[in-house]
Amino acid sequence: MSESGSEAKKKPFVLPPSGGPITGLRPFGERSRRFIRRHPVDDARLNFLVGSIRSSKTKTTNAKLCVWLRSGWWPGGVGMITGKTKQSAKNNILNDIQSFVGDGNFQYNQQSGELFIYRRPFMVYGAGDEGAHAKIKGSTVGIWLGDELTLYPKSFFDMAVSRLSLPESRMWGTTNPASPFHYLKSEYIDNEKLRAAGYVWSDNYTMDDNPNIADKDKDFLKRSFTGVFYQQNILGLWVIAEGAIYRDVITDDIFYDHANGRPAGLERRNNHVEHWVAIDFGTVNPMVYLDIYDDGTTVWVDREYYWDSRSMMRQKTDSEYAADLMDFMNGNDPLAFGEQKKQVDQREWAGVILDPSAASFRAELTQKGIFVTSADNEVLEGIRKVSTMLNRKKLRIHRRCVNLIREMNAYAWDTKRADNGREQPIKAHDHAPDACRYFVNTRIPSWRLAA
Repeated sequence: MSESGSEAKKKPFVLPPSGGPITGLRPFGERSRRFIRRHPVDDARLNFLVGSIRSSKTKTTNAKLCVWLRSGWWPGGVGMITGKTKQSAKNNILNDIQSFVGDGNFQYNQQSGELFIYRRPFMVYGAGDEGAHAKIKGSTVGIWLGDELTLYPKSFFDMAVSRLSLPESRMWGTTNPASPFHYLKSEYIDNEKLRAAGYVWSDNYTMDDNPNIADKDKDFLKRSFTGVFYQQNILGLWVIAEGAIYRDVITDDIFYDHANGRPAGLERRNNHVEHWVAIDFGTVNPMVYLDIYDDGTTVWVDREYYWDSRSMMRQKTDSEYAADLMDFMNGNDPLAFGEQKKQVDQREWAGVILDPSAASFRAELTQKGIFVTSADNEVLEGIRKVSTMLNRKKLRIHRRCVNLIREMNAYAWDTKRADNGREQPIKAHDHAPDACRYFVNTRIPSWRLAA
């Protein structure tokens, strides 16, 4: 028979030593140990662990859940575990919990999301889309373990809070900071009425709170972020994303030309690892192709195609754009005329990374035998990666890519959306930067950002 919260509280509690029934719990920093040891009855209804990446926030909440479930505490209702997606919840939370409690105390049906930990019932949800709140209507939630909270729409978070209706219902949630106007901060964490009533508690974590991360790894992570991403993910600050996005990382030494800095054998096989054309699809908006080489260390954006149907006063068909692409991939300049329309360099055939929304153009290219892969269109992560590579001079741009250079300098955060807690670029002057982001986010793994 399980114990109530008050009965379990009477028992002295000590974190198990390494190698005990729950493995992998030590070492923890003192901030984490205090939180894990604190009985859930003494927690607020909503508990936020906020701060930098790799500060042990998620591992701390995972451990607390396992420790107190094993002790016999259970508030009733059903447990709920959430991430931006169900897969991210598995990666960040479930794998950790399974290693803590062992296979015999962990049963998970990935398809249905049903989970049992020490025979206690949980449901696992992806909370990142606007319709996610409908999944939890009518639930009575005793424990809610949430990761990546700032990535949830407000509709889901508000609905989830309303499900915490039992006397000992608790939410243990983790997040990196975002805009100071984000609903999570303005309506919950900084809500003086909720804090005064004991319903909200928060603590701020940095990488120094994690004793398991070495100085060289901290340096690696610090090199992986710039600008607003550095302030939020390394310093753990709630700051507004404002101003020109690449302002601090676009310097003259990232540009090259045939006479200055361009590898002589860039197009020859064995002088690069990959060759791609990244495409931001446009009909009324500009159509952009970027000819990109990756030598395994540095990415070279070598040529561009930029057709703005408004300024050119003619909109092309998918078939015409496909013909231009084949010309472009063969080293020609399809926008030149007469004698100027000649081959620039003899090139090998490239693969195409395409805006995932361009279904009709994808079909046109596939019909012509062109290999097409859909771009990873995660905007903020892509911008972070591009910023880091520019900052480390691992992304170089040929000076003839005049539209890309112009738009990279003009690309800016949407301050109106920032006032509503959303970090998003202005949808203007973004076509060539989007194509560049597609390549980097799709083909460059995270480990290369600080290599």
